[in-house]
Amino acid sequence: MIIVVNDANILIDLVKLQLVEPFFRIPWEFHSTSLILENELYDHQKLIYLPFIENRKFIIHDLNVVDMQAVMKMQLQKPQLSDKDCSALYCAQKLNATLITSDITLRKFAKHQNIIVHGHLWVFDALLEHHCITPQIAIDKLIELQMINSKLSLPKKECDLKIKYWRQP
Repeated sequence: MIIVVNDANILIDLVKLQLVEPFFRIPWEFHSTSLILENELYDHQKLIYLPFIENRKFIIHDLNVVDMQAVMKMQLQKPQLSDKDCSALYCAQKLNATLITSDITLRKFAKHQNIIVHGHLWVFDALLEHHCITPQIAIDKLIELQMINSKLSLPKKECDLKIKYWRQP
């Protein structure tokens, strides 16, 4: 089973795209940290994730003093990253999990730390692979994501190739 740690940008975009429920149908083990949940998500977004947290489909890690020291040490190595970003990276490292983020700085630092890291397009592929959404929904939602989150800088060429592939019968 794939174990994933979710950074805030993925969680926020899943809510915006109304893909939270399909996301949790992927047969993965889902994790994040209390720093991300409490400090990066709005209350209405937290409420959407609450049922998945309550049924233990989405595990939120409270970081103790030792964990926070490790997070702060990471942040000293890469000051451009927030403590929330570093908490996701630390959690992925601790669980030997895949980090899901589209934050370019975090992705590069995670790779440098030998953490497997993927982003939005990998999530779309998994949603399709596990029949959680249809190809048409994937196309519509990827186009919507490109419009609502222009600062995300999704690779246009790769997005266009995905859309073309998903349109095939």
